Amino acid sequence: MDLNIQSLVDSLLENPASDADKDIVKRQLGRFPRGMVAVGARCACGRPLAVITRPCLEDGTPFPTTCYLTSPEAVKAASHLEAQGFMKECNNLLNNDNDIVKKYEQAHKYYLEFRHELAIRLEDSEEHIKDMSAGGMPVRVKCLHALLAQSLVMGKGVNPIGDMVLSKVKNEFDPNVCKCTTPWSDDADEIETEKLLNTKSFSTNTIVGTNKSVCVAAIDCGTNSIRLKIAKVNANGMRDVVPRMLRVVRLGQGIDETHMFAEDALQRVKSAAKEFAKVLSEHKIDAIRFVATSATRDALNRDIFEQMMFDELGVRPEVISGTEEAALSFLGATSVVSRKDLQAPYVVVDLGGGSTEIVLGGDGVNIAEDKVDSAYSMNIGSVRMTERHLHTDPPTEEEISCAIKDIDKNIDEAFKHVNAGKARTIIGVSGTVTTMAALAIGLKHYDHKAVDGVKIALDQAYTVNDRFLHMTRERRRTYTTIHPGRIDVVGGGAVVLSRVLERLAKAAYEDHGGVLDTFVASEHGLLDGITLDLGRRILATR
Repeated sequence: MDLNIQSLVDSLLENPASDADKDIVKRQLGRFPRGMVAVGARCACGRPLAVITRPCLEDGTPFPTTCYLTSPEAVKAASHLEAQGFMKECNNLLNNDNDIVKKYEQAHKYYLEFRHELAIRLEDSEEHIKDMSAGGMPVRVKCLHALLAQSLVMGKGVNPIGDMVLSKVKNEFDPNVCKCTTPWSDDADEIETEKLLNTKSFSTNTIVGTNKSVCVAAIDCGTNSIRLKIAKVNANGMRDVVPRMLRVVRLGQGIDETHMFAEDALQRVKSAAKEFAKVLSEHKIDAIRFVATSATRDALNRDIFEQMMFDELGVRPEVISGTEEAALSFLGATSVVSRKDLQAPYVVVDLGGGSTEIVLGGDGVNIAEDKVDSAYSMNIGSVRMTERHLHTDPPTEEEISCAIKDIDKNIDEAFKHVNAGKARTIIGVSGTVTTMAALAIGLKHYDHKAVDGVKIALDQAYTVNDRFLHMTRERRRTYTTIHPGRIDVVGGGAVVLSRVLERLAKAAYEDHGGVLDTFVASEHGLLDGITLDLGRRILATR
């Protein structure tokens, strides 16, 4: 492997460790990070995994461990491997495998070269550590933590032992799957969450080239919220003109029981529509589509809502079927999927306030990966589960048990229509999913950039979902990550999410023996699908 050490050092030093980085590393280590100059590797959530330390500490003390492992989860995993006697196996390899010996010696040379380039740029002395690398290199294995850190910082293929460690601890630690437990700092959230891995599971929506485009607006009104998006769409994708606007209006308040829109719910959505109308008037729009979903499908007085929206916005809501909602959600979620990162078929879970859609995509052979194979809309969601079952604050075990039975009954029916076991990747969309993902990675405040595309371990999701399901509403309000309009229903959403994830993972294992132990949270769903679909249809006429 030919590694350009100079470029690597330059790229790391171009983004020196911020105060926010140092603060979270201090939390990870339980002490101030001595000599830290940059973050060498980050978790999918943005937290540091390994840091770069200068050759000489501030007091002049030589410091040979240039790549320093800080993630408690990574440290623990490496320690477990050491306790199992893996270092003895590695030393036996170094005595018997010439190929490993050569690669390990080269890893040692890369380490020395890396520190030398660092010393030159920082004007540090290497006098006492010039020929000393870390972890026992080049002839022995003495510390798996140091070797794992080198693999994280310099990439796979550099240190053969570090790569072996990374492979063996994958179930306990994986840099691409957030299992972090260290809380974010209290005063630097925005800075921290901007520091994400460059290799996200999802790319951003961009427009490439100068071909013709149209400017379209999309409105999605569900059971709990109403959202607006204005974007320019062309053959290559879309670019936001007005970033997504969201207002929690709880249009579906009581709809499960009464099948009627409440007057106060109608007034809340009317206020939001007035706000959206003002924004729309400020832009030249080629076309607009207003889609209404679960709550409106069930409302006997939906004509009042439809006329009210037409009066405010000049467009009448289209009450779409659960099947069309599922297809549009799939379009939005998969339109920004990186084919290199995620394995098809994808199953998209759109967990709303009133309904939850399960959509399976093609396998790439019989049906294209970005096309829908099958879909089903379940009449369960965060608001419905809360109103049907979770009446106590916090909910009782009996209430939770009843909710789970209801959810499982709906999933049983869904699986009759969707061969969900074929899935190789789970993608979750909607406010409930992204909120729970933000809580799982420990965000102090919601940040869509940090959440979009992050992989969450299912075990971690179950733990967080269960905690917030059993939490009082008063306690939930202390978490600013949760939108105030979701405080009372987030538990209902959490129990739906856990059951759907668990059942999907079980179905996949029973179908093809594969282990689905993560899901991908996405900011792109129904609203993006409406926007893209409308834009493409308008373009086709021009």
